[in-house]
Amino acid sequence: MTNDVFSIQGAVIIITGGNGFLGTQWTKYLQKHGAHVVAFDLQQDPPVDITDESATKRAVADVMKKHGKIDGLIHAAAMDAVPGSPQSAQQFSPYEKFPLELWEKEMRVNLTAAHLVTQCVAPAMMRARRGSIIFVSSELGLIAPQNHIYEAGKFKDIAYISSKAGIVGLMRGWASYLGSCGIRVNAIAPGGMYHGHTPEFAKKYGSLNMLGRMANEEEYNGAITFLLSDASSFMTGSTLVIDGGRTAW
Repeated sequence: MTNDVFSIQGAVIIITGGNGFLGTQWTKYLQKHGAHVVAFDLQQDPPVDITDESATKRAVADVMKKHGKIDGLIHAAAMDAVPGSPQSAQQFSPYEKFPLELWEKEMRVNLTAAHLVTQCVAPAMMRARRGSIIFVSSELGLIAPQNHIYEAGKFKDIAYISSKAGIVGLMRGWASYLGSCGIRVNAIAPGGMYHGHTPEFAKKYGSLNMLGRMANEEEYNGAITFLLSDASSFMTGSTLVIDGGRTAW
């Protein structure tokens, strides 16, 4: 039946940043549909630092010991401040003043850690000759930001933009490498999701796409399920763009 091809019942799925804004949504949704979800996040017990190779290897070994397999991996961890929040003060700096220390930290979390976790998980999937890996890029990994929507003197985080563009290349490299093992590797490029933004900002952001709004919570759940399940069994090396039509303009 059609519904069976979308089934994730019994699948063991690791989500980096599993306690974050998107990670929490996906964890709840996947668990509701029968998956076993393991969060790799500093904000959990026990914490997992995905920028630490030894810690990540131990965490993956623990998953294998408990579940005996890893069917899916979602790279949701990222540093991305909401405009106007205290965290955005530095992250939205003019590019010529963007702190090098912050650049390196964001690259480490957003891009390097995704590669590191994939290195740790891939051997288990290669032995099983199956699995699905999802890298989370962004519409801003594909196009330039329109900085006029931000307050005067603020510019969309250049490290975030650069790391999300890098995610697409990282995904393609791993897809090419793991394809012969039957492992599918894809990315999603989501648009902005409403999360504590001011009504004024949400209106400005929505005006950039064809649907005229930001994404609502849980609107990416279906795409994640599609990429994890057999419904996307012949899809790899691709970026699924879900941005209300912004990049089509």
